Amino acid sequence: MPLVVRPVEHADVSQCVALRVASLGSLVIGRPPPYPGYVQEAEASVRNDLDNRPFVHHLKVVDPENEGEVIAYGKWEVYPDGRPDLDKLRKPMDQADKEVDQYGLLREAAHDYFCTRNGEFGKRPHILLALLVTGSRHRRKGAGSLLVKWGIELSETTGLPCYLQASEQGRRLYSHYGFQDMGTVEFNLSNYGLDGTEKMTEMIRIPGKGPQDGAAKMAA
Repeated sequence: MPLVVRPVEHADVSQCVALRVASLGSLVIGRPPPYPGYVQEAEASVRNDLDNRPFVHHLKVVDPENEGEVIAYGKWEVYPDGRPDLDKLRKPMDQADKEVDQYGLLREAAHDYFCTRNGEFGKRPHILLALLVTGSRHRRKGAGSLLVKWGIELSETTGLPCYLQASEQGRRLYSHYGFQDMGTVEFNLSNYGLDGTEKMTEMIRIPGKGPQDGAAKMAA
């Protein structure tokens, strides 16, 4: 049967966080391993969203013949009036959060990157794709695409642009669905105790517009 998108429920939270950790470690930039207590913090954050933040949509992809297995997991955040937390995004990272492991400098760099970008774009109405991961056994089955299309359909209905920050792997998927690059930052991971580099690209998709029209509108 075709895969389907469902809202995440409390019973799914542990499985969703496990998928996130397996794909991204404890941070999308560099993918360092979870620090002690990370999983518990991540699960508590998701549960708080489910109970108290109706504008945050945690979604799962499942096979209707096996609803108990989460194949892919995503999070869309809807800001019809812009972000309400702009003041918080301007604050520096708490010192305690930089001391959870040996990757404090990387965590601070990632915090600054995401808060700066989300804070700037958050001044305007939009829909944010904050997370998308697929289980390793289920890649190339279209599960991630279903989560992307969920947000695009909401964007077309509401007239709100979709915005995200993409890794190089995710960038290919999002480009396929009409997202346009806004700017790329490269992180030299050797500066943070890891190997290689990591590129993050801001991307946008304007509803009801072709790719060139959308890019031109944002540049105006």
